[in-house]
Amino acid sequence: MSPYVRTVRTASGARAVQIVHSSRKGVRNIEHIGSAHDDAELAVLKEVARQRLNAGQLSFDLPGLNSENDAGSAPQAPTGGGCMAPITSNRMGVRLEALETAWKAVGLDGLDGADEVFRQLVTARLIEPTSK
Repeated sequence: MSPYVRTVRTASGARAVQIVHSSRKGVRNIEHIGSAHDDAELAVLKEVARQRLNAGQLSFDLPGLNSENDAGSAPQAPTGGGCMAPITSNRMGVRLEALETAWKAVGLDGLDGADEVFRQLVTARLIEPTSK
């Protein structure tokens, strides 16, 4: 299980921010970040926890997501709330062509009774193993 950030109420009424690293057989490895008494402190603690989770990971240098604009001068406001890169397209053509070539190379297209539905089911299972 991958680590995640959680917020829990303490006995004093504050909100504690914690990183749960593992949860096996009911036993959790928890790293306490701190306790917040208002929303501003809570936001700061959640950001600290997020930075600890992402420590050592490299980031992409994408235009609009870094601290400088395309010209490299002044900082610009991030686009969107979560500072995420928008997905503009999703092309599966290369993967589908590779699977079609492999299907023919193995000789499954020449089988007696081979139909299009079976080929599409096999292709769907290879692309998304959980699809049924």
